[in-house]
Amino acid sequence: MYETFNIIINPEVLLSLAVLSLILYGINLSTLKLSIGILQLMLWAGVTSLASYDAGVDELLSWPTAFGCNGLLMTNSWIIISKILIIIGSISILLMGTDYVGTIRIKPYQSSPMGPTPSVLYRRGDSTTPILVLIVALSSLLLVSSINWLSIYLAIELQTFSLFILAALKRDSAYSTEAGLKYFVLGAVSSGLFLFGCALLYGLTGETSIQGINSAVGTDVGKILITISLLFKLSAAPFHMWAPDVYEGAPTTTTALLATVPKIGVFSILVQIGPVTNVVLVCAVLSIVYGAIGALNQTKIKRLLAYSGIGHMGFILFGVAIGSFESIQASLIYMVIYVIITICSFSIILSLKLAKDLIVEVGGLSRDNPVIALTLALAFLSTAGIPPLAGFLSKWLILLSGISNGYYLICIIAVISSVIAGVYYVRLVQIIYFQADYPILIWQKLLRPPVPGWDRRVDFSKSVVAGLTFFLILFLMISPNFLLQITHDATISLY
Repeated sequence: MYETFNIIINPEVLLSLAVLSLILYGINLSTLKLSIGILQLMLWAGVTSLASYDAGVDELLSWPTAFGCNGLLMTNSWIIISKILIIIGSISILLMGTDYVGTIRIKPYQSSPMGPTPSVLYRRGDSTTPILVLIVALSSLLLVSSINWLSIYLAIELQTFSLFILAALKRDSAYSTEAGLKYFVLGAVSSGLFLFGCALLYGLTGETSIQGINSAVGTDVGKILITISLLFKLSAAPFHMWAPDVYEGAPTTTTALLATVPKIGVFSILVQIGPVTNVVLVCAVLSIVYGAIGALNQTKIKRLLAYSGIGHMGFILFGVAIGSFESIQASLIYMVIYVIITICSFSIILSLKLAKDLIVEVGGLSRDNPVIALTLALAFLSTAGIPPLAGFLSKWLILLSGISNGYYLICIIAVISSVIAGVYYVRLVQIIYFQADYPILIWQKLLRPPVPGWDRRVDFSKSVVAGLTFFLILFLMISPNFLLQITHDATISLY
């Protein structure tokens, strides 16, 4: 009876029941606020789990103990920290969403008693979108807890199928359709590699648990295929080919989701399974270099952020490839700071309501809204790793781990690539503050006059997300003790 109660009150079970209920509830009603409330309850449960685990009451939340089924899922400090980060990221994504999804459709001018006025047609936000975000969060929570190849595969596929739908959500956009199709095809290839690797490992060892396989084999073809499949999910070079096109074609909220929540789960499980170090190291170096060079000639801001994410994944994978305690902790810190900076950047980009997502559209933002301009500029500078912002702390810890373990050449390549990447971040800041409006943008404004009552003010939910993340960007470098402590406790639970 006690074990059954533990299963029922488990956060993943509660979230599963909530998703099933919202599927019925959300047929005619909006599910956004309920989804945010459910995730807030999950966040409270995660913090409580962390406090209970630190206090030695981990058996209350131990899934292998509750299920008694050779352990498909488990709990430790690393998993709980990853879950908390996933839930915070999911709440931020939902807060970025608005009541209306897609672009504003403006009909030709129509006559009225007040004169000719434009008729605006809004497309009501799809009530299934928050549910799909909840499913992505649920699959990520299950993924980080998995210690069996079967549960890992099922969690990854549940996550991927939801992202397929979200990427192709804008049905009237050819770019969105292309993004969903390309992500579907390449995701199917990645899933096939994962399954083939699992079949090879099972045929060699007769085990499906991670611990059993790690104790039986070291480097094997099956493990290499699984590592490559997970690197695809992280958009690490040379398996990054889907990222720029999918980031550009998908709705901006979906792009923010792709850049944060799934990567947290895949990174967490990649560290736990003990990947093939040489493969991860090569992909890390390629990602750092390609992420820096590939973004230099980009004109669209979402494609630029896609290449930026590739470079950041390279730094994170470099820490994973080193394999020491300090490097794993540095990679976790980098992931936390990367998620914070990405959420801050995307919340502001969504607030600007860019027409074509061009970089030049942020020109003159300092004159229109100085506060938003300063926030976006400092977020980009933090992404570049400019001290004393939080991005510098993450890069410094990764490079310190590399130098301590003798990876001098790779650290030099990383520093040079960071300098190259700093060029396009500083260019963005230059456009925000010193770039006059381009003629094509001026003519666009004249030909498409703004709708009465429609302004560029930031709504409350986006301002809360941007404000909290910007606060962390500014002060995390000044007082990083809390972050260092929780990441230390999370990393030590892996050993």
